[in-house]
Amino acid sequence: MERPRPASTTTARATLQAATDAILAVAKGPDPLERIRAVLRDITDRFHALGALVHEEDDDEVLLHASEHLTVYHITLSPGLQYPAHNHLMDALIGIYRGGETNFMYPVAANRLLAPQRHDVVAPAVVHLPSDAVHSVANTGSTRSGALHVYLGDLPRARRQLWSLQTDRAEPFDNDRYLAGARPIQE
Repeated sequence: MERPRPASTTTARATLQAATDAILAVAKGPDPLERIRAVLRDITDRFHALGALVHEEDDDEVLLHASEHLTVYHITLSPGLQYPAHNHLMDALIGIYRGGETNFMYPVAANRLLAPQRHDVVAPAVVHLPSDAVHSVANTGSTRSGALHVYLGDLPRARRQLWSLQTDRAEPFDNDRYLAGARPIQE
């Protein structure tokens, strides 16, 4: 059986732009969290029906939009990798359309991580992470996963925290350190 192939780069970018535009259109109205959730659920179901990643690059993260009120990423996670624990300090909606994501949700006490709770999610699904969530994301599957991550704020400019997978202490978030901190799944 032949493996499904991602769409051409031009088609993929147009598809992702249309999805981003749909999310932006409802984000401006009242109750943006619920309106975005509904649109993201529809997009996630449509992308899932394609049976392949909508877009794939060498980078696991592709920033599609960032503004004061909204950030949208297309995320493809490599199998067997876990990223360091971090927070967003804003609500997040994750529309997983291919494969799955495992979130290790960490309670925090005195700015230190406690034992995590594991949450496995398989496509198609939309997950909400509240603004106070601290999590580590992993792909426990055998193929790259695909998802749209929508943040209700300007994620690249947020002063948030990152925890090393080897320690339980918070440090200022740095995206390069976050990406470089991906390790084989430990939890």
